Amino acid sequence: AAHAIYLSLANQNDAKACYNLGLMYHDGDGVTKNLDEAVKWYTKSADLNYKEAQYMLASLVFQRQIQSISYPQAVTYYAQAAQQGHVKSQLNLGMLYFRGDVIAQDMAAAVKWLNLAASNNNSEAQGYMANLYQQGAGVAQDTVKAAMWLILATQNEDKHFLNRHTKMLNYLASQMTEEQKAAATQMAAQCKSQQLQGC
Repeated sequence: AAHAIYLSLANQNDAKACYNLGLMYHDGDGVTKNLDEAVKWYTKSADLNYKEAQYMLASLVFQRQIQSISYPQAVTYYAQAAQQGHVKSQLNLGMLYFRGDVIAQDMAAAVKWLNLAASNNNSEAQGYMANLYQQGAGVAQDTVKAAMWLILATQNEDKHFLNRHTKMLNYLASQMTEEQKAAATQMAAQCKSQQLQGC
């Protein structure tokens, strides 16, 4: 029944219905699992500018699950979703610019997108921002700012990277003066009070 409803809406160019059809075929939920059919509907949804579909397609390409879409096209999908505020796409786009293996390295773009994802409370991006400040990569080297991002990352409700970020923070703190630690703690508190904007 859901399939019939989604199909009817999808044929009227309803982006979300196209995405939901894609999910059904992707997971084999109520229909026979069929990745090609899933990709067809995800693509239609993505072309209608639905950010979840754009992210999904790009992710499938980078996970090497589909070969029908090129890496440059996948990067474009990440960029389209990132511009619409899709946080995981912002993170992944930032990492692609940072690594420079799929697209030309662009540290300014890497900092822009990682900072945006970090400001949207993505803990992984917060850890990467700390790395950039610690190394002075694309930004001026700033140990206090690096510690600030790690403090925010360890306080993040997403606990996936808590161990890594805690270790990084402890290591960094061991090289800092008491004044620097106090400054980093104060900056993190101020950043939080600004809802992570402009940090």
